[in-house]
Parts: sequence; structure tokens; C-alpha cells
Amino acid sequence: MKIFEKNKFTVMSAVTVISMIVISGCSNPFAKEETVQQTETPAKEIEIFTVGQKNDINFSKNGEIKSATQAIVMPETSGKVTKISVKLGEKVRKGQTLITLGNSLSSEVTRLNYETALESLDKINDSLIKLDQSAQTSIRSTLLNYYTAKESFETALKTRENSDDLYEEQEDYLDDTIDDLKDALDAMEEIPEGKSSAAYQETLAKYKQLKSQQDQAEISRDIQTDQTDLSIDVARRQLEGAILAVESVQNQYSLQFIQTESGLLQAKNGAELAKLQKEALNVKSPISGTITSIDTTLNNLTGPGQVVAIVQDLDSMEITTSINEDELALIKTGDSVMVSTNEITTTGSITEISPALSAYNKKITVKIKLSSTTGLISGQFAEIKFTPQTQKIFIPLKTVSIENDEYFVKVISTDRTVEKRQIKRGKIIGSFIEITEGLSEGEIIAASTSTFLKDGDKVAYKVPRQ
Repeated sequence: MKIFEKNKFTVMSAVTVISMIVISGCSNPFAKEETVQQTETPAKEIEIFTVGQKNDINFSKNGEIKSATQAIVMPETSGKVTKISVKLGEKVRKGQTLITLGNSLSSEVTRLNYETALESLDKINDSLIKLDQSAQTSIRSTLLNYYTAKESFETALKTRENSDDLYEEQEDYLDDTIDDLKDALDAMEEIPEGKSSAAYQETLAKYKQLKSQQDQAEISRDIQTDQTDLSIDVARRQLEGAILAVESVQNQYSLQFIQTESGLLQAKNGAELAKLQKEALNVKSPISGTITSIDTTLNNLTGPGQVVAIVQDLDSMEITTSINEDELALIKTGDSVMVSTNEITTTGSITEISPALSAYNKKITVKIKLSSTTGLISGQFAEIKFTPQTQKIFIPLKTVSIENDEYFVKVISTDRTVEKRQIKRGKIIGSFIEITEGLSEGEIIAASTSTFLKDGDKVAYKVPRQ
């Protein structure tokens, strides 16, 4: 048993010694280092940029928000401000009186001119009425004489016509009777002792009587014709005189009417001008909108060329900015932009692009109509972000490095290794640069020019969601 126990002790001691040796060997700094198998270098985490992705280029400008429609209100005449009918921020309609002028020499002269013009207009209107009445009376009288003379002339012509008809009837009767008597006498003369008969003598006496009547009738006709012609001539002269009288009266009054109506027209124009001058004492809004500025006070003397108020249509706002000449090819009218102030972000649409460079700043003016005006104030400055849609390739400036005046990017291949590639550049627009050679759409490049990336390096990145 003792032998067994001794052996047992010996075994335990040996185990203890071996354990101490092992422990001592592990902690010995001078122990020989074992060879460890090397593992693959881990991939470097990077950010990437995909060439040709949507909205991969943008640039920003600053501009001032203004009303698309505004009116600077200035009086058309001089005077003291006697009344201000509106307040700042108040909405007004077109033609509404904003400010009233008066209590000045100019406004008093305007008032007197207006009253004088109205009086002159009334007097000329009265003169025109009286002239019309006088003209009607004179023309009526001359027309009456004309109609009387015309009737006398027509009566004279009718009398002559009747006289001629009567004479022709008598002459025809006498001619026929005388011819019958002459035939009877000729027949009796052929009978022996016919001339000595009582019948022949009676017929001869009757023939001579009718022949005498015929001669008397012809003489009477000549006398009556002369008298009738004289009456006709007198009546014609009276008619011509009446016609001349009518024409003279018409011409006389026509000239007077022309003169009076010319004076009336001048008076009307004077009255209208005086009325406009009087109405100009009421300074009115030329547009509908909101009062954004009142630049005068009560009893202040003002006049043409002096601003008294500003009216703006705040429901229609626009912002104006300037772009560089090389940015012109990237935008067009109708393009949508983002407009941001410190508090509000809204969208807008390009409505106007200047066709030429400004002589002031050598830039191109761009006007943008805002889609929403809520919360915006005229005169406020905002940032405008342009996101052009272009077929050209643009990448961020930060992805490009420059070495000896040559440009490089770090392209990530399909096996996610780095390739340093030379490129050719075009325009620089904002924080983007145009690539003319060396890159194609869809290629992936490192989003920065960090020098820790070398050709052949493995990289890791997250694919952005589309």
C-alpha cells in the first residue's frame, strides 16, 4: 500500500511538473514563434456614383421672389394728400381709389378748369339749340317761298298749255268752217248768175266774217302767248330766287353749325380733359392686387413721377435669376425647378429665358413662375435648384483627380476592383463636370478621390435603390 501511494505521488508530481512546463512554455517571451497561415485582405468600404443615372447633374442659383404683376402707383397731377383710403396688406380692385389729393393751388385750378369747361359746354349746347331753332324757322320761310314760286311757275305753264289747246281747237273749227264756206262759194260761182244770188252773198258775208275772226284769234293768241311767256318767265325767276334763297340759308346755317359744333367738340374735349384732371385727384389702383407699400403720408405734397404706393398680385409670383452662358444649353422654357427659402420649398416652371447676355453681368436672365405662393413674400430671396435632363455625361467634381494636367477617375469593375482611368472633360456646371471621353453610362466610379484606393484594390459598397 505504501508502495502504491508512493507511486501515486510520483505520478501526480510528474503531471504537476509537466503542467508547469507547459504553462511556463506558453508564457515564455523568448519561446519560438509558430508560423500562422495568412488570410485574404478585407475589402475597403466606399461610396459610389453610377454614371448616367437620373438627375445626376444639378446646379443652384439665387433669385428674388417678386409678383409677376405689379403696379407702381404715381399721381398724374400735383396736390396734397388729403386722404389715404387703404392700409398696407389690404387687397384692392382695379380702379379703386387709394389716395385723394386736394388743398393745393394745382388742385384748385383743376377744379375751376373743370367747372369752367362744364359752363362753356352748357352755353355752347344752348347756342346750338337756338341756332337749330333759327335755322329751322329761316329754312321753313324760304321753303314756303320756294313752294309758292314753284306753284306759280307750274300754274303759268299750265295756263299756257290750256291757252294753246283752246286756240288750236278754235283754229281747227274756224279752218274747217272757212274751208266749207270756200267750197260752197266755189260751187255757187260755177252756176250761172250764182254770184248774184242772195245765198251766195250771204255765204260770202259769213266767209269774210269767219276769216276776220280767224285773223283776230291769231292776233289774240300772239298777245296771250307773250303775256303767258312773261308770266312763266317771272314765275321761273321767282322759283330760281327761292331756290337760291333756300341754298343760301342752308349754306349759312351749315357754316354756323360747323363752327358751333367745332366749338362744341372743343368744349367737350376741354370738359373731358378737365374731368380727367379732376378725377386724377383720386389716385386709383391700375390693377387688382394687394397693397405692399404706401410711400406717402397725410398732408404730404406729391405729384407726377413720385411713388405713393405699390400694388402687387400676390397670387401670381415669379422669381428671377441669372445663369452662365455654358448653362444655357441645359435648360429650356417649361422645365421644372425647385425653389427653397429658409422655411418653404416649392416648385416652379421656367417661363422666360433671355435671348442675349445681360450687358450688366454678362449672364442670361431666367424667369420662373411659382406653382404655389403660400407663405412667400415679395422681395424674399430663395435658392433655385435646376435639375437638367441631358444626354451628356456629367459626374461630380469630387470624383475627379488631376495629375499633371490630366484627369482621372477610379472605376469599379464588375468584380469590385479599382481601376484608375484617364478621362477627357468638357464644361464644369456647378459641382458637376462633363465627361467627353473615357466613361460610359452605367459604369460605377468611386464617389471621392481618396488616395487610399489603388489599382486592383477590392472594395465593398451598397447598391443604391432605384
